[in-house]
Amino acid sequence: MAIVTPYSHLHALVIDDQPTQQATLRGHLNLLGIGKVDGATNPDAALKHIRRSDYQLILCDYNLETRTDGQQLLEHLRESGELPVDCLFFMITAEAGYASVAAASEHNPDAYLLKPATASDIAERLKTALDRRAAVVPVMQALKERDLDRAVLECDEAIARGGRFVLYAMQLKAQTLLRLARPEDARWVYEEALGLRPGLVWARLGLARVEQAQGRHDEALVRARDVVESREGSRALAAYDVIAGSLEARGDGRGALDVLRQAADQVPSPRRHRALGEAAFRQGDLKTAHASFSKVVAATKFSVTAQAQDVLTMAQTLIDLGQPGQAQQLLADRAHPDLHSQHHPACGVASALEAQALAARGQLTEASAAAERAAATLMDSGADFATVALARAEISTGKAEAGLARLQRAMSADHENDRFMQMASKALERTGHADKIETLVAEATQAMKQHIDSARQLLRSGNAAGALANIEATLARTPNNTAVLLEATQIACMSLRLNKRMDDSVVVRARSYLAKLEQLMPGSDRVARMQRYLRDTLGALLAAPEPVQRVASAPTPAFDADALDRDGDFDLPGEPLAPQASAQAA
Repeated sequence: MAIVTPYSHLHALVIDDQPTQQATLRGHLNLLGIGKVDGATNPDAALKHIRRSDYQLILCDYNLETRTDGQQLLEHLRESGELPVDCLFFMITAEAGYASVAAASEHNPDAYLLKPATASDIAERLKTALDRRAAVVPVMQALKERDLDRAVLECDEAIARGGRFVLYAMQLKAQTLLRLARPEDARWVYEEALGLRPGLVWARLGLARVEQAQGRHDEALVRARDVVESREGSRALAAYDVIAGSLEARGDGRGALDVLRQAADQVPSPRRHRALGEAAFRQGDLKTAHASFSKVVAATKFSVTAQAQDVLTMAQTLIDLGQPGQAQQLLADRAHPDLHSQHHPACGVASALEAQALAARGQLTEASAAAERAAATLMDSGADFATVALARAEISTGKAEAGLARLQRAMSADHENDRFMQMASKALERTGHADKIETLVAEATQAMKQHIDSARQLLRSGNAAGALANIEATLARTPNNTAVLLEATQIACMSLRLNKRMDDSVVVRARSYLAKLEQLMPGSDRVARMQRYLRDTLGALLAAPEPVQRVASAPTPAFDADALDRDGDFDLPGEPLAPQASAQAA
């Protein structure tokens, strides 16, 4: 007869490369009444289980005797979104120093147990973790369903109930508010948490992220440095990311590079070296980029955490260092399956890099063929590494006009993407076209400005529908241009305000633009202000007693096209839609 306990409903997965240890852990779970237990001996098998089953508990050994340890697997699962928010992840380890490893990571397990872990040890941690989850079950359900607004309301309910896990509910609320681009609301939560328990690292770090999200980079630097200089926060690597991001936003790329190097020295994980290598590549520090990506590729080869882009960036770095033969050898090595999948974009980028390497070695016929293969696989006009690699391949094989035109189109596609513009400028320098940087940047900026001005002019004349159609046509040509996405969102809101009625299709499009912006510009103060503008717009419309259709003869309020850059306040002059607009409507 099956044992019925408070844990009997759990579906568990045990990840351990030792059959004996795996059997022992399965037995412990059975003693706790958990009868539905699956097993995996390596990260690849674990991923297959996680992708096809809904687990509530995972026990994972830290040292899996593979290229991917338990901590790296946890980080991969959390960052990829493959670990459900309501799944508990326990780490089993013989390492007495694992606590410091977890403390330095951005992703901590829900609990960790030292070997030999007994059934009572697991039960003790499980009870605490489940009690904590029980306090925020509605929050977790809302997060699982990606309903962030409901998650905030459920956090409020959990906080109002009080109890031993109130700080946990506050942490979830503040994190969700930041995801909703509501940094000022998040600030209140972090400050309230610090009032309850001064010195909380996550709350202090949260305030640094608030400053960063609001574009207050000097203040973000002060707060984040205060965290890393404290005893309890010295290994909080997320604080180093805030410092590096703020320095880069202020134009101090070298300073950002130094900070990322410090973080990689503290925890020399593939993730840390990847961040350092990417920053070094953008800054033109090829020696550091090569050293960092060498470590990443070596550590992740044949691992579930391997990324094709690591190999591609390292190959480009080798070419730029004057080592095309080594770049070819790296690309030929089957370090990642995507590099050899004929129709995968990574394969196209590999062909573009191969073309550069062949051209550098004087094999122009073979180089031209490789460049043609790359062009047949890769799409045009993306502001990304692939476009730059293909443009460089075309330039190096005698098709300079085509390559420069490709770069110009990509710059137009996202001329406000500072990291891409930096990468494109470096590419022009390395291909002997440094004299064209200013011209191409000016042309890209002017071309996009004309498209945006055309839409603004239609809005000024009162043709909101025409303005929205115009800017969306531009967006269709340049779907990742952050300036156009911001403009499209703003014009969508202006259209709602001018018509003084709710239009669900316009609201859905505005939200889709903001979702894309959050991916392209994480933590941006400009996106946060636009989020607020949409909330205020919807709040005003919902608060109006009877939405009024705007007639053709009604005067059109003046449109301030520069409002976003000035203060983020886009309210139309004249009579408001409602006396008090709710900022929570969105």
